[in-house]
Amino acid sequence: MEMEKIVVFGFVGAFLSLLLKRENPQMALLTALATGVLIFLWICAPLQELLQLLEQMAEQAGVTEGYFGIVLKVIGIAYLSQFGSQLCMDAGESAVAAKIELAGKVMMMMVSAPVLLELLDVVLHLV
Repeated sequence: MEMEKIVVFGFVGAFLSLLLKRENPQMALLTALATGVLIFLWICAPLQELLQLLEQMAEQAGVTEGYFGIVLKVIGIAYLSQFGSQLCMDAGESAVAAKIELAGKVMMMMVSAPVLLELLDVVLHLV
């Protein structure tokens, strides 16, 4: 039921943006951006519930808290960089969008570096 509301809200925002585009392009852009941000805020509560569920599952499985935190950070960076990139694309700023995507990829590598170093250490000790 919640997804239908989000889709309808998105369609209404997109429709309003299209109507305004010819007469007032700035308002059309603001409408599209506001719609995207509001949808993002709308999903924050279910996302919080999902994170709590994943943390419980990781505890039950005995997954190290450090590694689980890293995975969550990487997922968060991926979603945020994609969201920011799409907002910039909607605004017609594809160059900025590309830089946000690049920054997201670099940040994901930086956050996951401890896992990669641990993996390299394990491989080197096997040889």
